[in-house]
Amino acid sequence: MTSRRNWTARQRLGVFEAHGGACHICGLKIDGTREPWDLEHIIPLALGGEDALGNLAPAHRSCHQTKTKDDVRVIAKANRVRAKHNGARKRSTFPGSRDSRFKKKINGEVVQRWPATPASRPAGGSSPAP
Repeated sequence: MTSRRNWTARQRLGVFEAHGGACHICGLKIDGTREPWDLEHIIPLALGGEDALGNLAPAHRSCHQTKTKDDVRVIAKANRVRAKHNGARKRSTFPGSRDSRFKKKINGEVVQRWPATPASRPAGGSSPAP
């Protein structure tokens, strides 16, 4: 993740004027002297957005806070999916789960899914086809 820049007053004014002084989230006009507003990343940095003037837009502070709360959920899910695809997710060893060594048959009998040695365990944690 890249660090955020500190934008100068001239750069903030340029972004404000480029967007016509409107909040890019709700679309309402921002009164720059009476209402607090923020420069907001259209695509969040954590989701691959750039910290560049092209990815910035003015937003009411309240709109920005609401969007940030929503972005937190989306970013967390993206991180979980990325960890899963990279194999970094911790596997569950809950008894009876697919990654546990044992399974319970419908008749109640408990059997091993695969041999006890880790070298002979199939990749992915699933049992080999009979």
